[in-house]
Amino acid sequence: MSDSIKNSREILAKFISNGEDFISTARAIGEADLAKTPIAGEWSAAFILHHMCDGDLHFATRYLNNLAEDNPEISPFNEEIYPDRINYAKRDPLASLAAIEGIFQAVKNILTIVPESDWLRASVHAERGVITLAHMVSISAGHSKSHANQLRTVIAAL
Repeated sequence: MSDSIKNSREILAKFISNGEDFISTARAIGEADLAKTPIAGEWSAAFILHHMCDGDLHFATRYLNNLAEDNPEISPFNEEIYPDRINYAKRDPLASLAAIEGIFQAVKNILTIVPESDWLRASVHAERGVITLAHMVSISAGHSKSHANQLRTVIAAL
């Protein structure tokens, strides 16, 4: 097995494992607890779900553009303004969770069937420069893991 096949399979496995962990952790929170902010200055589970939903939408668009176009540009997004500008306080956290699950399943399906060579396809990030599909998926896997841990911290404080 070539190193690139092994690497892409490891990245995909981590993406799937971390995504499934995030979803199962989010499902463990009771609906009545989603909006609670048990740690001063930190996000509620609902805000974490909205953030992940928005991030997953961005990531999915980047993957699709990467796979369909040659060297597409990636525009960064300012996640700091999303809670206010995209109205996290009024959004339905269960709708965000449903979107996360749907996006995850669609992206997992797409990434599971891409040819090995596509993992090396490049996009150009306005701040980071050239990024491969493998790198983008690896970043996303870390994002899911980080926010699953954040949800666990919220759950423990409830």
